[in-house]
Amino acid sequence: GRAAAAAPRLIDLTWGRANAPKVTLVGKGVSFDSGGLDIKNASGMLLMKKDMGGAANALGLAQMIMEAGLDLRLRVLIPAVENAISGTSFRPGDILKSRKGLTVEVGNTDAEGRLILADAITFGAEESPDLLVTLATLTGAARVALGPDLPAFYCDDETFAGDVTAAAMREADPLWRMPLWRPYDSMLSSSIADMNNVSQGAFAGSVTAALFLKRFAPERWAHIDLFAWRPKAAPGRPVGGEAQTIRALYAVFAERYRR
Repeated sequence: GRAAAAAPRLIDLTWGRANAPKVTLVGKGVSFDSGGLDIKNASGMLLMKKDMGGAANALGLAQMIMEAGLDLRLRVLIPAVENAISGTSFRPGDILKSRKGLTVEVGNTDAEGRLILADAITFGAEESPDLLVTLATLTGAARVALGPDLPAFYCDDETFAGDVTAAAMREADPLWRMPLWRPYDSMLSSSIADMNNVSQGAFAGSVTAALFLKRFAPERWAHIDLFAWRPKAAPGRPVGGEAQTIRALYAVFAERYRR
């Protein structure tokens, strides 16, 4: 975000009883993504005003939780930036030191979302939440695999994953569980840093992005790689920004934390 006219910010919101179960939502808030020095082409930029869709969905879910008065201690973290271009832009080949202390080689400046999420996740994990959920318009690879309607869902907690998958069916709020396939961790290797921010090669881009985030996440963590946009109108669903997965997540939280 340092190349943008507006400085980056980390928005930190809390609500609920201090000693209630802690649930933290982290939403990617890139207000516009040019790609940085690894610039997108013109068609690739057309929808990049929606790269804050993860943050919008996190705030929408937070509003649902607060209006229902669920008995949890809610925290919402939104790293808010613009990925712009100027003389101060970060560069391919730069080495960044994360809040966790891990170093990251910048293999591509257009994979900025995982960099800002990594520090927000680390910050959120420092208070040991009972659950941390990331929502992000993170990869084009998820859209290639699943299209615009099906967010990719990653989770190692079988109970939570099962609850969310079942709620998604009940609420007609679809998602598709994807594997955190550990052998692909090696695709993020770097010879000069602890990891690269992009995988080597063209395979499994959504999986490797989730594995990148997992290195910063607490034990109880789930990640949703969503599109957050309705490209073609459908009954009751106009073209534009779209809420995805938050009805399913809310249904699980309501069942667990209703007073």
